Amino acid sequence: MKNSELQDYLSTFPDDADVSYLLANPRERKLYECVNVFGVIDAPNPLFCIDVGEAKDMDAEMVAACEDDERDAEELEGQMDITDFPEVLP
Repeated sequence: MKNSELQDYLSTFPDDADVSYLLANPRERKLYECVNVFGVIDAPNPLFCIDVGEAKDMDAEMVAACEDDERDAEELEGQMDITDFPEVLP
């Protein structure tokens, strides 16, 4: 993601909107507690550090959403390959 893309995305929300964080491992069906978030001000690029806490199991609704996404991805498999677009190959 480029800085400009992040700014464009954030500009779609009100200035006083809270920022949410979702730390997840969808394959393992785990969520992680967000302990602390801070920006690193002396980095050459925008950098956010997220202090991650304990893992917790996803609830049934989130597991179902992961399974739906995986099914959707399986249906797309083989339909398109990067070699179909030689103009973007290195």
